Amino acid sequence: IPGLLKALEDSYEYVRWNAAVALAKIGSETAIAWLLKALENSYEYVRMYAAVALAKIGTETAIPGLLKALEDSNKDVRWNAAEALAKIGSETAIPGLLKALEDSNEYVRMYAAVALAKIGSETAIAGLLKALEDSNKDVRMYAAFALGEIGLEEAIPALINALSDAEDSVRFSATDAIGKIGSRYALT
Repeated sequence: IPGLLKALEDSYEYVRWNAAVALAKIGSETAIAWLLKALENSYEYVRMYAAVALAKIGTETAIPGLLKALEDSNKDVRWNAAEALAKIGSETAIPGLLKALEDSNEYVRMYAAVALAKIGSETAIAGLLKALEDSNKDVRMYAAFALGEIGLEEAIPALINALSDAEDSVRFSATDAIGKIGSRYALT
């Protein structure tokens, strides 16, 4: 593990990537502890690949470190942390992911919406309704998707408004979400 962690700092990107993959395959508590420490490394690529490896391991132990990484100065670290939290899918990440829906980077906002969809908690509705009005079409699309996955009727008016969006993908996601929500209530 120490050798692989040193390899995370290699000058060659594919060595860094393979080191992260190897650490993810090992997946031991020792590897997780080292990867969490690597999230605080001064080198941004080390932090990014540590988040990638933690996503592959998928342990809830990583959530506090990944939430901290959502506030990293580097956008690539932030969106990889959001993606990792999406793969882990724990409700304890919701407050940080809601904050990430307002990040300056669209990939961070997009992966935050994906994570909230996977978690499926009603506490994310207000943030996702706001994200449905995001300036980025992909964020709006994933916000609509997430609202459909959570499935509360209160999202339908905003989703109906999204049917007028200029982007096909947003309108498609909104129609799908309305269908998912409507079918849940029609069956009850």
